[in-house]
This record gives sequence, structure tokens and C-alpha cells, in this order.
Amino acid sequence: MLDDISNKKILKLFNELLDGISESAQKLTLKEVLEKSKPLTLELFSNNIEEYFYFITAQRVTKSFSTKLGAVIEKISVILVESQGGTIVKGKPNPFDLKFVHPNGCEYWIEIKSINAQNSSNSQTIKERKELADVAGCIFRLCMYNDDRRSKEEYKLNGAEFWELVGGSKSTGDEVLKLISGLASQVSFNEIVKSRAIELRSQYIKGL
Repeated sequence: MLDDISNKKILKLFNELLDGISESAQKLTLKEVLEKSKPLTLELFSNNIEEYFYFITAQRVTKSFSTKLGAVIEKISVILVESQGGTIVKGKPNPFDLKFVHPNGCEYWIEIKSINAQNSSNSQTIKERKELADVAGCIFRLCMYNDDRRSKEEYKLNGAEFWELVGGSKSTGDEVLKLISGLASQVSFNEIVKSRAIELRSQYIKGL
């Protein structure tokens, strides 16, 4: 079971993630939107420019969320490893996402992805990572934190298996989900995007 200190650290990271989503929308400027606009796409939205700004803002927020979530999961992994008595290997883990010594004495070098589909085009890269770990006498694991499908390949861990590895318990994944269960009511992606789209439309109209 996660201790209170770990819970607070993890919850803080998720709250910062939600704050970052709003910030990413607000940082999108009218100049940036217009400079990157494609004639065909712009024409398709020509009858409702606000929808176009909504579309572009939604793209920005979605991309920002995916990037930031990956970074948050890496930080949470560090918290969980240390909470179960593991040790993070000092120095940058490149080209891996995390290197740590498990309480069982084994050193793991892991890649952290959202879903298995992200890795279909990187089979050669994954093979090279496995070989690097093997040569160093370490264990390579490719972890999909948002994918519950089990793989026949031993080095691939689905969501539950990943959370168990870094958290030391089969219940770790469920504990993390329970911890953040109330956050959904604190933020509306739609309202964030809609609000910024309206602001961009207003700026656009004033500039005509």
C-alpha cells in the first residue's frame, strides 16, 4: 500500500499536469495559428472560424497532454520505486526512460510508453535497447502504462504488470487510479479549449 508521502507527491504531479493543460491552451497565439494554417484546412472551416480555432486549440491541448502525461508517469515511477525500497541509478538514463535497482537486487532498464501500438515502428530500436541491457547484465522491460493487453513477449509489460514492477504490489495500479479519481471533476478539457477558441476568434475579428 502506498504511503502518505508518496500519495501526496503523486497527487501533486497530476494536479500540475492539469494546470499545464490550461497553460498550453493560453500560450497558443493568434499569430502562431495563422502562420501554421493550411489553405485547404482553413477553407473547410471558412463558414465558422470559431470552430477552426477550436480544432487547432484542441490539437495543441491534446499533444501537450500526451507529452506531459508521459513525463508525469516517469516521475511517478521514480516515487514508486523508491517507496518500495528500490534505488534509482544515478545519471541520465538515456536512451532509456528509467534505470533502477529493484529491491530483489536486479537492475532494470525500462522504456515507458502509453500503449503497445506506439512501438510497432520501432522494433529495431527496441531490439538495440534489449541488447544494451543484456550486455550490461541488466533486465530490459518495455512498459505500456495505459494498455492492459498482455503480450506473449516477456520483455513487454502491460499496465498492471508495469505498476507492479515499479510499485512492488499487484494493487499499485488500482491505488494510483483511486488516488486521482476525483480530479476529473476539477477540470473540463472542453471548456479550456472552447474558452481559448472564443478568445482567438475575437482577436481575429478585431484584426480584419
